Amino acid sequence: MKKPFAIIIILVIFSCKNDTPLCDEHSSPYYSSIIGIDFKEKRHNTRILGENITIRKAFKELTIKEKNIEPNNGFITLRIHLDKYGNFCNQETFEVDSDYQPTEFNNGTLIKKIRKISKSLSNWTNDTETKTFYLIRIKIKNGQIEEIF
Repeated sequence: MKKPFAIIIILVIFSCKNDTPLCDEHSSPYYSSIIGIDFKEKRHNTRILGENITIRKAFKELTIKEKNIEPNNGFITLRIHLDKYGNFCNQETFEVDSDYQPTEFNNGTLIKKIRKISKSLSNWTNDTETKTFYLIRIKIKNGQIEEIF
């Protein structure tokens, strides 16, 4: 009788083990929320220490150096995926011209520089232990980076 009981206990323990790597979990938007056990809403509220000032400082040198960007107008969106502890997992990038058609600014060289900078951002925090993503948008106007938001 002890052997079947021991086998059942072992199976239960191993079936509850979660081997999913932190970065492979589902990502929730930084602005979304969860309902806690007390039925109160709790926002994920993912942010970087210093908020937008930190992000703009990180991209400041690139903003100054990059002139004559082709095409001249458009947007770049970065989706930075962070694990539940605020560590960088990966990122996605979307580039569109002023007509919202997919494009590559400076034949793909600009996005490489942007991805390198965004990957180096640290000090992310999250109010819940949930994998989230954070969006950074870059506006390009008249061949220059005009705004980062």
